[in-house]
Amino acid sequence: MHKTGPVNCLNRHFMAIILLLCVPSLGGAQGLEQLKEKFIQERSFEVIDRISTIQQIGELDSLEASEFLAKIIQDRTEVTSIIESSVRLVALHGHSVGLEAVVEHGFLILPLRSYWVIRDCWDRDLTPGEQQYLARKGLLKVPFLKVEAQNIVLTLATRVTSSTAGESAAKLLGNRKIPAHNQALIVDLLRIHSVTTVNKKLGKLFRVNDAKLQCAVLKALQQLEAEDQSRTFHKALKSQHWTVRACSVDIFGDTHDPEVVKVLLPMLKDPFVEVQVSAVLALRKIGGKEVVSALVKQVSKQEGRVLDDICDALIWLTGQDYGPSPVSWTSWWDREGEDAEIRGISREEYERIRAEASDSTTGTYYGLRVISRFVTFIVDISGSMEEPYEVNTRKLPGGRIGRSGTGVDDDAEGGGNKREKLAKIEVARRELLRVLDGIPDGTQFNIIAFESTFTPWRPALVEMNDLIRSDAMDYVRNLGPRGMTNVYDTLISALDDPEVNTIYFLSDGAPTMGKIVEPGGILAAVRARNAVRKVKIHTIGFHLDPKASILMRLLAEENHGTFIER
Repeated sequence: MHKTGPVNCLNRHFMAIILLLCVPSLGGAQGLEQLKEKFIQERSFEVIDRISTIQQIGELDSLEASEFLAKIIQDRTEVTSIIESSVRLVALHGHSVGLEAVVEHGFLILPLRSYWVIRDCWDRDLTPGEQQYLARKGLLKVPFLKVEAQNIVLTLATRVTSSTAGESAAKLLGNRKIPAHNQALIVDLLRIHSVTTVNKKLGKLFRVNDAKLQCAVLKALQQLEAEDQSRTFHKALKSQHWTVRACSVDIFGDTHDPEVVKVLLPMLKDPFVEVQVSAVLALRKIGGKEVVSALVKQVSKQEGRVLDDICDALIWLTGQDYGPSPVSWTSWWDREGEDAEIRGISREEYERIRAEASDSTTGTYYGLRVISRFVTFIVDISGSMEEPYEVNTRKLPGGRIGRSGTGVDDDAEGGGNKREKLAKIEVARRELLRVLDGIPDGTQFNIIAFESTFTPWRPALVEMNDLIRSDAMDYVRNLGPRGMTNVYDTLISALDDPEVNTIYFLSDGAPTMGKIVEPGGILAAVRARNAVRKVKIHTIGFHLDPKASILMRLLAEENHGTFIER
C-alpha cells in the first residue's frame, strides 16, 4: 500500500529539486506567455510534475522571465520547493528584480531552513543592477528582516562598490532591531566606504560587549584615522575577549611608534597564545634596540609557537640566527648589543639566513624549525608525487636517528653526498617520518594527506606519545600517490581546527581541484580565514612550475611562514 505523509512529501520535494538540475532543456520555442499559462494551469499538479515548465522559463534568461520568477517568489500560496527553484533560476539571470524579490518577499515567506539556498545562489560577484539595488534600497530593508536574513543581506552588501552603500549603512548604525554581530557588518561597510561622519558613534558602539562588533569598530576607527578615539584602543587591550585584545595589539603595531613598545610588552604575558603572537609581530614592526633587548630576554621564558615567532622576529631585526637558544642570544646581545645596528633585513636576506641555517639546525622539517606544540603536517599525495626526484641521501640533521623504519640511513658516518632518484612521495615520506620520530612527547599534532580530496589521519590534533608515534609513522609509510591537487579545501580544513597554530604544507603542483582553484582566490580566502588567529603556514614545494611557486611563496609570506623550494 502506498503511504503518504510529511516525510514522503519532503522526499518528493527533494527529488523535484534534483530533477530541476537534471531535466534537459526543452527550448523556448513555446514562448514565455505560453509557458506562463502552462505554469498556471499546472498549479494543482504535484511538484515533480511542474519542474519541466519552470525549468523552461528559467532557461529563457530574459528580464521578462526574471520578472515572472520574481512573482513566484512573492507568492505566499506557492509551495516552498517551487519558490526555492525560482530563487535558483532567477539568481542565474542576474537581473536586480530577482534579488529584490528575495530580499523584500522571499525572506519573509521561506522558512529558515531555506535560507542556505539564497546564500548559496548569491555566492558570486554581484551584477551592477544588483549592486545598485542593495546600495539604494536593499540595505534599508535590513531592520525588517529576520536576524539570519539580515546577515545574508549585509554580507552581500560588503561586495558593493558604490559609496551609496556606505551612506545607507550609516542610517542603520545602532539600530536596535539589528543585533551586535550584524552591526559588525554595518561597521565593515562604513570602513570599506570610508564614512568619516560616524566616528563618535562608533566609539560609543564599542561599549557593546560583543567581540565581533568591537573588533569591527577598532578596525574602522583605525582606517578612518579617528585620533580622538585613542582611549578606545587602550581600553581594548583590557577586553575580556582575546580577539579584541589581539586586534588592538595589531593596531598599535601598525603605528610603528617606539612610544607604544611599553604598551605592547605586557601583552607577551597574555594568557592566550594568539595575543602573544600578535604582540611579537607588532613589536617586530616597530623594531629598535628596546624591542630586541626585550625579545632576547623572552627567549628563555617562552616556548612553542611564541618562541618560534620570537626567533623569527630577532632574525628579521638583527640579521642573526641563533635559533631558540637563550644562551647564544644573550651572549651575542651582551657582546654586540651596544653597537648593534638594528635596521631590519629584507625577505631575501631572511630566506638566505634560514637556508644557511637549515643544514646545521636540529629538530627541523626541510630546514624549518618544529618547536610549536600545536602542529598540522599537510602532505600532497596527488598522482604527480609518483614522479622521480633526485635527492642527496646524506644523513640530514634533526630527529632521533636510530629508530628502525624511519627511512634514514642509520649507518651513515658524517654524511656522504651520494645522490639517487626516488619518487617524490618517498622523499616526502622519509622527511615526515624523520620529523615525527623527533617530535617530543606532549606535542599536539595531526597529519592531512590530500589529493582530489583530503584525508586527515585523525579528526583533530592528538597528543604525541610512543603509541601515537608508532601509529602516525605507520600511516605515513602507507601513503601512496593518486588523484589531483585540492589545495583550497585542504588548507581550509586544517585552519578549521581551533587548536592548530602552525601548519607545514608540502605540495609539488598547482591546484587542480577544489571549491577555489584560482591562486588569487585561494590566497584571499586563506588570508581572510587566518586574519584573527594568525596560524603560521610554512610551505614546501617540490619541482614547482612558476605559477605554483608563486602561490606557495605567497601562502607562506602572507601567513607568517617561510617558503622552501626543493
